[in-house]
Amino acid sequence: MCGIQHKISLCSHAHSYVINIRNKELIAAFGERVRQLRQEKGLTMEQLAANANIEYKQLSQVERGKTNATISTIYALAKAMNISVGELMNLSGF
Repeated sequence: MCGIQHKISLCSHAHSYVINIRNKELIAAFGERVRQLRQEKGLTMEQLAANANIEYKQLSQVERGKTNATISTIYALAKAMNISVGELMNLSGF
């Protein structure tokens, strides 16, 4: 009876919460960090994308702060640069 409506409401509320936690400043800072480390390693975007087994367009969007990278993408980028996820996520101010 009322329980079904309550569950739908919670699901809807939870979904809107996920959308609202996007942090543009953090996403941009992560992109800058990826670019900084890639350049320090002497890698082109094409090389890093290929090494991480992701599309060039996806890497471009990450570096420009246009997309919220998944945990799997973060792991792939770190592995491709031979660094830890912790080192990749070492963001000043966060």
